[in-house]
Amino acid sequence: MRRISSEKDCLRNKYGALRVMAVAVLGFLLVSIVMPVFAWLYFQKSIQTLTQINAPNALIIGAGNAYAIRQLELSNIDVSVKERYKDVVFCVYSASRFDYHLQLGHTTNIGFHYTIYPATKVESGGDVEYLGDHYEIGKEGNTFKPLTGGYLNKIDGNTLLANSGDNYHDKTYAKAEGSAEHYDTVQKNANPLYWKTDEKSPMQFPTEKDGDLRVYINYYVLRISWDSSVVNNKETDMVYLMAEAANSGK
Repeated sequence: MRRISSEKDCLRNKYGALRVMAVAVLGFLLVSIVMPVFAWLYFQKSIQTLTQINAPNALIIGAGNAYAIRQLELSNIDVSVKERYKDVVFCVYSASRFDYHLQLGHTTNIGFHYTIYPATKVESGGDVEYLGDHYEIGKEGNTFKPLTGGYLNKIDGNTLLANSGDNYHDKTYAKAEGSAEHYDTVQKNANPLYWKTDEKSPMQFPTEKDGDLRVYINYYVLRISWDSSVVNNKETDMVYLMAEAANSGK
């Protein structure tokens, strides 16, 4: 596989492979914990109250086994491979345990399809080897079982395109923050699709922290797949991953 320069001109001059740019959204979300208030009588005349407040807990997205997200290997995909897919592993972790939702946004220049599976880190073997670690993909029987969720703005009957007339488009391309005006001449494949896990079934961390990392952590496989119509060229897509606390109200 060839490494692609981050500069667009170099990319077009030197390489012909497809690139997906992953934007990690490190969601510094949303859960504050206020410790109990301790009070005692001082000289029987006054009450002194001490309150300890922890900083908001973060949901963090990492590559593989809690590596920096910049190590997520999406910079070069060779669509000539026989399998017609590429698996990458990412994780969501936090120092505290609370439910959350996963979100995925992506443009559609290339024609890739994206599926997220739950995964478990194992000592060896497994279904995916990534950044030196091994993972098993969650199964139902002998079949891989993806996360329950769906696209929020896909055109009915179309596998790739977003609905350019809905609120998601208006918010994405507002001319100013909070503005009711928006750009309405966006190229159709640049209008991103938004996917989210089932609102009624948020993701849950394990009951115990990882013994080595000392955080609650879940692993996922993002499978990027394509059909025979996709060929190696110079197209680029943007992919966004986000984890959001289920009680955020957003």
